Amino acid sequence: MATPTIQPGQIKTGPGLIIYKYGLTTMPTVTAAASKVVFDYATDGWIQVGATEAGLTYTESTSTEAIRVAESAYPVRTVTTEKGGTIAFTMSHISDVNWKLAMNGGTITVTGSGATKLSTYVPPLVGAEVRVALGFISLDGDEAIVWPQVFNGGSVETARSELATKAGLPVEFAVELPDPTILATPYKRWTAGALAQGT
Repeated sequence: MATPTIQPGQIKTGPGLIIYKYGLTTMPTVTAAASKVVFDYATDGWIQVGATEAGLTYTESTSTEAIRVAESAYPVRTVTTEKGGTIAFTMSHISDVNWKLAMNGGTITVTGSGATKLSTYVPPLVGAEVRVALGFISLDGDEAIVWPQVFNGGSVETARSELATKAGLPVEFAVELPDPTILATPYKRWTAGALAQGT
């Protein structure tokens, strides 16, 4: 019986770090060291989302059309007619900056400091929403993905009900094609260690 070679390092579990950035103009510099991805997001203006309900789910979809001729039961070609991607997660930190992220921008005005600090948020009107760059770094630090331009097209529903019901900010970002001076594709993915198998 033929059996596959098991690569335990390629079997991934657990969540990771979700980060975002407004006004991305260049893709980050990502390198590898000690079989880990080196992405200096903290000094490059990226913001952490913090804790989530169940981590992040990335979905990439492809719609196709079969090209057929009368003489064949099989299609002679399959062409791609549409592609799309979504990044979904529920933020457990209901902070002012995460609220702004979920609402596609807006304005936060801060007054006071310490115990008198007060943040006032005003949402954007239709047409004034902004796009952000979204990033993910795996729990093991051996994978990073950056989507340069995403937009939250999902409904934001946060429940404040029973004492034991934890509120959350659900988002479902649509992946868009960014400015080609930043990146000519919808995202870029880096891997190191056992995940880096390219030849």
